[in-house]
Amino acid sequence: MSYQEDIENMTTGKQDFTNFGALLLHLVLKADLHNRALLRKSYPNAVKVAEHWRATGEFLFLPYD
Repeated sequence: MSYQEDIENMTTGKQDFTNFGALLLHLVLKADLHNRALLRKSYPNAVKVAEHWRATGEFLFLPYD
């Protein structure tokens, strides 16, 4: 799986999102700016995917960090 599959499944309700990547994306989407910056240090691709989806509604393909 990739972050793209995780966020697509999360937003469309296709599957129960209980894997680490999906939970991480959920956390990134809920985080404030300060905490998102901290998450970006360890999981840059997850933050990019979440921010891209929030800004455009499109699913960005990036591998897991």
